[in-house]
Amino acid sequence: MTRIASFPADMRTMLKACVFALCCVPAPVIAAKGLVQEAALNEGLIAISMANVIRKTCPSISARMLEAWLQIKTLEAEAQSLGYSAQEVTAFIKDPMEKKRVLSIAQERLADHGVIPDQPATHCTLGLAEIEAGSAIGKLLKAK
Repeated sequence: MTRIASFPADMRTMLKACVFALCCVPAPVIAAKGLVQEAALNEGLIAISMANVIRKTCPSISARMLEAWLQIKTLEAEAQSLGYSAQEVTAFIKDPMEKKRVLSIAQERLADHGVIPDQPATHCTLGLAEIEAGSAIGKLLKAK
């Protein structure tokens, strides 16, 4: 307290207000700002989202649901190993705004690979190529 006491009264008041405001910010909001910076987590979620779009659009491809679940659990564990709590990670993954952000990136990347939203054949072509390559996306999919 002696360090704070050496500041002028108005500065102490402002510091106290800042500390109080920071304590009032919900933990998921703080975590979301940090987790959005975690490249491995975000890339994993984007791959899952891309695979999901492909399997929902292409009638000849389905999901490897167990593999997708295991991938999410792996991503959660990696985030927790970086110091994020299970609640922070779950809140981030389930946040509707984060889901929209990830889906938007996934759709951009699909388009970059030649996928046309209203043409299922383009989804099938990419999906089969990803399965054949054994990519992160392909591991989440299977041909029917």
